[in-house]
Amino acid sequence: MTARAGGRDESTVDAAYARLGAAIARADENRALVTEAYKITSPQTALTLRCECMHRLCTEVVVLTLEEYEDITADPAQAVVAPSHADVDEREVVKRTSRFSVVEEGSFEGG
Repeated sequence: MTARAGGRDESTVDAAYARLGAAIARADENRALVTEAYKITSPQTALTLRCECMHRLCTEVVVLTLEEYEDITADPAQAVVAPSHADVDEREVVKRTSRFSVVEEGSFEGG
């Protein structure tokens, strides 16, 4: 393993980037679904979206309204995750409901 500046080895940093990349891809997919949903539904319509956690292979889903999702993602540092993923995600939990949790990306430390 190769050490990087800051004392982290390359494999740890690469794994952190892979997890972050997967979470961003799921968030982008969710935003596209929300955009399409607004064309045919109301803000109170419930949607099933992908969990935006840092687990690279996550397949969990969350159920929330278009309005809730828009409120959460109005702050680009926030992401929506499955309730069971809130405590194992590397970001700070800022809101919990029975259907989803909201995490703040500002506290991500990369591995």
